[in-house]
Amino acid sequence: MTERSDRAVSEVLSYTLIFGIVVASIALVSVTGVGALQDTRDAEQMDNAERAFDVLADNVADIHRHGAPSRATEVSLGEGQLVVADNVTVTVSVDEGGGFTPVGSWTVRPIEYGGVDDQTLAYEAGGVFRTTRGGGVRVRKPPFVVSNERVLLPVVGLNRPSTQSLGGSTVLVRTKEERTDVVYADTSNAVDGVRMTIANSPRQSLWEEYLVDRGFTCSSVGSGIQCEYAPGSIDRVYVVYHDISVEIDQ
Repeated sequence: MTERSDRAVSEVLSYTLIFGIVVASIALVSVTGVGALQDTRDAEQMDNAERAFDVLADNVADIHRHGAPSRATEVSLGEGQLVVADNVTVTVSVDEGGGFTPVGSWTVRPIEYGGVDDQTLAYEAGGVFRTTRGGGVRVRKPPFVVSNERVLLPVVGLNRPSTQSLGGSTVLVRTKEERTDVVYADTSNAVDGVRMTIANSPRQSLWEEYLVDRGFTCSSVGSGIQCEYAPGSIDRVYVVYHDISVEIDQ
């Protein structure tokens, strides 16, 4: 009788132990599996948003490069948010031998996508940037041309009266040309250098990295950076401002 009781107790303990292991394994797989699925979904969502911002950049380029009157870009937000953010100020100056003189200063509104895995995508002044807590990368470079033979600085300004934040659906970003101003043009080899100042941009370090790659020398000033390209002689210099209105339909 005792033997049978011991065997029964042993079987119950074994069953309980095995059942506990199975339950713990299922719980562990469920937790890690859900986390992995969430990470995969977040990564795919950001990749999809990046492709949408690349299309947005192409569509805006159709306007300021090729003269298209307007374009519309669809962006799927998923769990993220699309934000028309605070103004960034871009100022361009030229040096014709007597020091730098401003030729134009503009405020432009970045369009940002964020809220997923602490990452942000932004279209700002012609470039597309992707940032994380640890840094960032240029997804698409701004449309500047810089060499001793020619400097072309097209400042692309997406503008609307106020900031805006949207989430939870697919939105349509409509862009339309308002005007194009050639604010400075010199073909007489009279320019010794050009200077760009970018203020109030959350992507200041990425702008600095990009401009340094183009041969500029940059330094911090006030709420932004000041970058100079001064080879001593530039054959042709053009500074163009593209005013492009933006509306977002949900």
